[in-house]
Amino acid sequence: MDERYEVSNAGGVSDELRAAFALAESKTILALAVRAAKWIVEELERTPGEFGESRDFLAYADIQVRIAFAAPLFVVFGIHEDSRTVFIRKIGWLERR
Repeated sequence: MDERYEVSNAGGVSDELRAAFALAESKTILALAVRAAKWIVEELERTPGEFGESRDFLAYADIQVRIAFAAPLFVVFGIHEDSRTVFIRKIGWLERR
């Protein structure tokens, strides 16, 4: 039995990730940003409840909202334990532009 979580993202998350990668490329650290993004996805699939820190609990939807960092990126996500689903709400660049 696969105990991984399904990871999905909101509509604008792909655009946010592309923008973060473009910024990373301009700073010549694209490889670092790609590794960070892969690590984020791995953590969200395996142990999202241990990744980052809790920010909120949406009782009406039974979703725990968390934020985590993997330099140079951050991610805001929600976990719905009953369905073992992680919803990426936002991903972005840690540093100031």
